[in-house]
Amino acid sequence: MNISKSFQRIIYIIFIILLTACTPKVDIVPTIDAVGTRAVALVIVMQTQTAMAIPPTPVVPTASATLSATETPTTSPPTEEVKRQPPVVITFVPCYTGPDESYTFISNIDPSIRKSGKQIVTILGVGSEPGWVVIRNPYFNNPCWIQQEYMEIGPHIILSDYPVMTPGP
Repeated sequence: MNISKSFQRIIYIIFIILLTACTPKVDIVPTIDAVGTRAVALVIVMQTQTAMAIPPTPVVPTASATLSATETPTTSPPTEEVKRQPPVVITFVPCYTGPDESYTFISNIDPSIRKSGKQIVTILGVGSEPGWVVIRNPYFNNPCWIQQEYMEIGPHIILSDYPVMTPGP
């Protein structure tokens, strides 16, 4: 009787070994954390969009054309050819959609990144508020307002020839 019980145990152990050896292997597929994956994807998108974000297009200032016709002589006396410098921003300055900090900030104009230390800009008009000039933003190519004191404007540029611009609402 002793042999039969030990024989039964041996058979039982062999049966379990064979049963487990013959079972098909199941590849364990890791579960995907859908929420975490989506969160990381959104963070990546937000960081790249923030770094390259273009601010919303501001309301284009309206021009109040106050130009008057002037007569110019058909012949001018010979003058020395003076190299005319374009208007430049000479210091780090914020650019807004209107004539003060309460308007939407568009970008900073940073002339220090230039070898000359000056950022060439295009004047679009004179602000309706004294001391403000409307320029074409050199980075985003849209109008923005900066204080005139942060610019060098040559004597050949006559600001009164530019339209007076008022900010949008």
